[in-house]
Amino acid sequence: MALLKSSGPSMFFKLEGIPEPPAGYVPPLGSSRNTWTNIYKNKGRIDYCVQQFDYLSNRLKCIDKLTGGPFLE
Repeated sequence: MALLKSSGPSMFFKLEGIPEPPAGYVPPLGSSRNTWTNIYKNKGRIDYCVQQFDYLSNRLKCIDKLTGGPFLE
């Protein structure tokens, strides 16, 4: 995957296949330029866990294993 500079006026860099942040997106205070990419990837991982596991406890275990630590990757 290659890094691409955003075509918009914002300072976001993105990976191929990751969409631009929504128009009203404001990154959290102190976040890095990779925050949106991490949010998007984690959303996909959470969707996978929800599709694969019926019980909430199993979904939570799956999400914990796929997302790293208390911080975004």
